[in-house]
Amino acid sequence: MIPCQARRSGATLFGAPQPSDETMIAEVGPSGAPELYCHRHQTDQLMVLQGSLDLIVLQEGRLRRISLRDDAATWVRIPPGVPHGAINRGQRPAVVVNAVLRHGPSDPRDYRARPVPSFLASAWAALAAGSVG
Repeated sequence: MIPCQARRSGATLFGAPQPSDETMIAEVGPSGAPELYCHRHQTDQLMVLQGSLDLIVLQEGRLRRISLRDDAATWVRIPPGVPHGAINRGQRPAVVVNAVLRHGPSDPRDYRARPVPSFLASAWAALAAGSVG
């Protein structure tokens, strides 16, 4: 996690620009089925602009939760090959910006959600319930 370098001018908060090859805005609705994404040639640089969510990252065979909120501006970088997903326990969608770094050609499979493996299903359910950290 990288704290957002920002400055305030009046009622406006200006965040420092992130190097990127393209910028995407995503809306993450209240959580449904457990899903993971894994990009082959892309680093995601994510920040929640509105709402909150838990970014879930698969590291060393375990799910790790990174809580992101609009009132605590923080960038999270996810390198290529790291499976990740999100849990939104709120009633409204969270809005996320992704300052994408490309390390090769985009692959359509990178944007196809995959189900969480069965051996991680109970860990995902615990994270979704907010019962583990």
